[in-house]
Amino acid sequence: MDRQNLQLGNMLKESRKKEKMTLQALSGLTGLSISYLSMLERGLTSPTVENLQIVCRALGITMADLFSRLDAAGNVVVRKQERPVIFSGEGYLYEAGTQGNRQMRCVIMTISDNEVHLSNAHVADEVGYVVSGSIVMTVSGVDHLVNPGDCIYIDANCNHSFRKVSQEDCVTIWVYGPAYGASTNLESTAFLNLEPEK
Repeated sequence: MDRQNLQLGNMLKESRKKEKMTLQALSGLTGLSISYLSMLERGLTSPTVENLQIVCRALGITMADLFSRLDAAGNVVVRKQERPVIFSGEGYLYEAGTQGNRQMRCVIMTISDNEVHLSNAHVADEVGYVVSGSIVMTVSGVDHLVNPGDCIYIDANCNHSFRKVSQEDCVTIWVYGPAYGASTNLESTAFLNLEPEK
């Protein structure tokens, strides 16, 4: 059994119980089977990015929160060579730029493919800064070309997508603020969905 899957499952179960939600109710909200959700909570399966985002949304939490809580050491400085990988796949890499339970979260996103990546609405505002390469962000149906040195602000609950348009990889830094309606001891922030558009 993978230690990270077990920790992740325990955190999901804790969040579900905090909401006084049964597995059956969570299954109804997510469209995922009770057996799959049970295996997920026991750390017996690795969730897809899409399924994890669906579960988090139903529980009112975010993936960034879960992954930052996996390493609660809370280092003030996160060295490049020590950044925890949140997700990686063909064409993308997401790394944590912050650790521990923080009011804000930071994610370093590197996109190397030219696919359109969809992102469902999040529960928190986010700001993106392009370090290198270029990306087109489509926010509420409007395309925005974002080049090195540019920033983009995306409101909470706003659907958006993105795609790399430069020859070189596009490296961006994303900072997520507290989720709306959360207490000041927030443990919840936004995170992007990594699924290419079909």
